[in-house]
Amino acid sequence: MSQYFDVAVAGGGVIGCSVAFHLAQKGAKVAVVEKRTLGGQASIVAAGMLAAQEEAAGPDAFFDVCLASRAQFDALVPEVRALSSVDPEWETAGIWRVAADEDEIPGLLAKKKWQEARGLSVHWVSPEELKEIHPGLAPAPGALYCPTDGQINSARWVQALEEAGRRLGVRFLDHAESVQFVREGRRISGIRASADLIAADQVVVAAGAWTPFLLETLGVSLPLEPVKGQLMVLNGVPRAFRGPVYATPGYVVPRADGRLIIGATAERVGFNVRPTLAAQRFLADWVARWCPALGPMPVMEFQAGLRPGTPDGWPVVGRLWEFDNLYIAAGHFRNGILLSPWTGRYMAEGLLDGRWDPRGDAFSPERFRRASEPARPA
Repeated sequence: MSQYFDVAVAGGGVIGCSVAFHLAQKGAKVAVVEKRTLGGQASIVAAGMLAAQEEAAGPDAFFDVCLASRAQFDALVPEVRALSSVDPEWETAGIWRVAADEDEIPGLLAKKKWQEARGLSVHWVSPEELKEIHPGLAPAPGALYCPTDGQINSARWVQALEEAGRRLGVRFLDHAESVQFVREGRRISGIRASADLIAADQVVVAAGAWTPFLLETLGVSLPLEPVKGQLMVLNGVPRAFRGPVYATPGYVVPRADGRLIIGATAERVGFNVRPTLAAQRFLADWVARWCPALGPMPVMEFQAGLRPGTPDGWPVVGRLWEFDNLYIAAGHFRNGILLSPWTGRYMAEGLLDGRWDPRGDAFSPERFRRASEPARPA
C-alpha cells in the first residue's frame, strides 16, 4: 500500500518523535517508521537529566544549543502534556555535581566562574549544606549546584511526544520487518517499510545508533557508533535526595515514585545490549561509595541501551550532501532527551519554513564529508 506524506521520519526514538511532533504542529503530514519498538532503544534507557550546565565542557556551540533546548521545555512540556494526557514528570529542582575530593574543587569553581560570566545561575554548596540537602549522600568536600538544570522521565517523555504526535495526525509504523529507501537520483522519494510504501517530499533519518545501517544502503558513511550504557534501578527508596546528584564516575536520579536511577556506564562493545555482571558491580560499587545507606534496598532492574556517539561528541543534524531531500538527526549520545526540543524545532522550521537556526551549523554532516568520500586515484 502506498501513501503520501510531506515528511517521512526513519526512527521512532525521542529524536524521531520530537521531529515528527514539531512537524505536525506546523501542519505537515508526517509518518514515522521504526523497525523495532517506538522509543524502545536508548530513549527509554536514560536517566532523563536535563544537565545543560552541569555536564558542560565549556562555553562552545554545543553548550549554546543545550541551553536553548533546556529553555524550550518550559513551554513545550505543558503543551505536550495537555495534548497527550501523559505526564512526563518534568522537574526543575536543579542538579548537583559533587567534588569527589579536594583536587576536583578548582575545576568545578572554574566552571562556576565562566558560567556566571554568561549570566547563568550556579552556586557552590558547602559540605554542611550538602548533607542537609541530600541526607543519603556520603560526606563530600562540597558541590556545584545548577538550579535551572532539571530532569524528566525519559520513557514517559517519549510516550508523551508519540501520543501528542498521533493526536496531530502523525502515522507511526513500528516493528517494520524491513526498512529501505527508494532512491531517484539525488532524491529519496520514500521509504519502503515491509508492505507499505511511504512516499514523501522530505526524509529524515533519526535512527540513533542504527543510523549508519540505513545510510550504508545509500553509499553514505558517517562515523556514528553505538555506546552502550547500563543503569541500575532501585525500588521503594525513601526520597533521601532532593534531585539528581553527580559524583565521578556516576550519578543518582530520584524519581517521583520513589525509584532511584543509578548510572551509568559508557562501553564501546558494538551492538551488544545485554546487561553484564561487570556493569552491575561497577554501579554497586558506586552506590557503596556515595550512597552507603542504600545497600539494603531492593534492585528493581538493570537496563542497557545503545547511545549514538560521534568522534567529537556532538550530534549530526542537517542535510546529507549527496541528496537534495535527505536529512539526518542523530548522534546525540548522552543528550538525546535534553536536545529533543531543539532538534525537533530545528528540523521543523528548516524543512517547512526554510529557516535553519544558525546555531545548528556546527553540527552539520558536512564536517564528516571528507572522511566519508572514497579516495580518488592520483
